[in-house]
Amino acid sequence: MEDLVIALIVTFLVVLCLYLLGGRLSVKAPKSRMKLESYACGESLPPARSPVRLLFFNFAALFMVFDVIALLLAFTINVPPTYRPGIISLLLIYVLVLGIAIQLLGGRR
Repeated sequence: MEDLVIALIVTFLVVLCLYLLGGRLSVKAPKSRMKLESYACGESLPPARSPVRLLFFNFAALFMVFDVIALLLAFTINVPPTYRPGIISLLLIYVLVLGIAIQLLGGRR
């Protein structure tokens, strides 16, 4: 056990030394005027940006709802019979939430 702790400490020190040495010896990129600006990591953007469309958000929200349902179903395949009423009620509530989400997100076009 003591050998394992010593090996862990030595490994940590070697990794730390390599990290610090690599940071000192690495080539640094010159700082340009665009890189020093605080927005978009130095990318030059046109002054008039297009507005963000919410269509992608709708698809992402529906995907999350379907993903959680699939995950819930995957973990409830071999559930003992005593827990099935609770899981069925959870699934029904979740399907209700899914229906509401589809109605709210899908209705705006």
